[in-house]
Amino acid sequence: MPIVSSRPRFGRIVDAIVVTLLIVVFAGLAVYHYRRLDHKYVNPELAHELRQQSLDEPKDQTPPKKPDNDTPKKLDAKEAAAASKDWPQWRGPNRDGILLDDTPMLTTWPSGGPPLLWKKDVGEGFASVVVVRDRVFTIFQDGPSESVVAWDVRSGQEIWRHSYDCAFKNDYGNGPRSTPSVDGDHIYTVGATGIMYCLKAFTDSPKGEVVWRKDLMADFSAETPKWAVAFSPLVEGERIFIMPGGPNGNALAALDKKTGATLWSKHDDLPSYSSPIAATIHERRQVLFLTGTRLVIVDPATGDELWRFPWPVENQTNIATPIVVKNYVYVSTSYGRGCAMVKIEKSGDGFTAKLVYKSRFMKNHMSTSVRHKNHIFGFDDTILKCMDLLTGDVVRGWEVHGFDKGSLLRVNDQLIIHGANGVVALADANPEEYVERGRFQFSAQKRACWSVPVVAHGRLYVRDERKLACYDLRR
Repeated sequence: MPIVSSRPRFGRIVDAIVVTLLIVVFAGLAVYHYRRLDHKYVNPELAHELRQQSLDEPKDQTPPKKPDNDTPKKLDAKEAAAASKDWPQWRGPNRDGILLDDTPMLTTWPSGGPPLLWKKDVGEGFASVVVVRDRVFTIFQDGPSESVVAWDVRSGQEIWRHSYDCAFKNDYGNGPRSTPSVDGDHIYTVGATGIMYCLKAFTDSPKGEVVWRKDLMADFSAETPKWAVAFSPLVEGERIFIMPGGPNGNALAALDKKTGATLWSKHDDLPSYSSPIAATIHERRQVLFLTGTRLVIVDPATGDELWRFPWPVENQTNIATPIVVKNYVYVSTSYGRGCAMVKIEKSGDGFTAKLVYKSRFMKNHMSTSVRHKNHIFGFDDTILKCMDLLTGDVVRGWEVHGFDKGSLLRVNDQLIIHGANGVVALADANPEEYVERGRFQFSAQKRACWSVPVVAHGRLYVRDERKLACYDLRR
């Protein structure tokens, strides 16, 4: 005789549903707690030490330059003041996205944005501009060519254009990514496929004047990265620091800025899309590279490794530039990686990197954050946020949507924000709350405005893949 359950079928179905729900709930709790534990790591001792620090405003990290003829040139007060307001390289005078300027500037913008001074058509690419003396420079793709162009600051009139055969195409945008560097009377550029030029910056020859040329991919046996060569060359003293990413000791290199000759090439790191910076840490000058797998710091003269910190990411897509604060270095990456604060300790002649904290928040994708005193302002993927630099905690309630994956810079105590959706805004660098002081729609090119805005001599420069515009910020 078959055994028949005394419990009704309906009751058994209910039991099954309850068991299933309990499994789902417990699984969800397990995932939540795992993610919460993995969300942030803090070294208690080092974190306590960091919280006792007094982080002063960023100071000029650029060592005094020696003239080519070794004869010191004395600048009068007017010349020195003008030079201090130039924007000569990637992310400004100190590569930190900060401009401290006593020029009286608008602290609120009228409806429609600040006054437009001029607008120019440009080609494809995401290079930012540099501004030195009375000229504006950038690089872009112009049909089948890459072009380095110089314009007059006041009128936007073209002064010279140097073009050469090169056409890089990609689903995420065509053209060069690297921002030029101006040092003295020369400009140094790197194209999307690694074609590098040294040109005379202040020539009046309509086609420009070439000093030297290098094919970095060929010279260092490297392959063009998937999303193009993107590092911006760093000029430090008599050397130019680059990241060609070649194998067999050709990952990082230093060139003679006068001739382009290779002074050293070392390491086997995979390339990234980040730009090198120079800084003085524990009273020693160092060059920092965020490669595709790690943060590696080298001696400028030899390329020898001084210290390292592992920082691998999917597809080597480290893009943002490291931020140096005294003897600490802050790094950030998207693709789920987040940020980390690293302390550099010195023992004898050696250096060691120790992790203070890491967080899954503040995932800088294409744009580096900027610092204001003890806080960091930047894009956590598509959300503009503020983070306490001393703790790694995101400021509660400080979340701003509506810019997509934007970029920003800091001018004195204010932020200028350029959204990938073409929105440009002015806001206070206030960690207590987000206070916006004006905005306008610069571009209709949605999700393609990836070039970092620039401020120099009281003027704001913003570009997309079709135009470059100059606005007057002077009060």
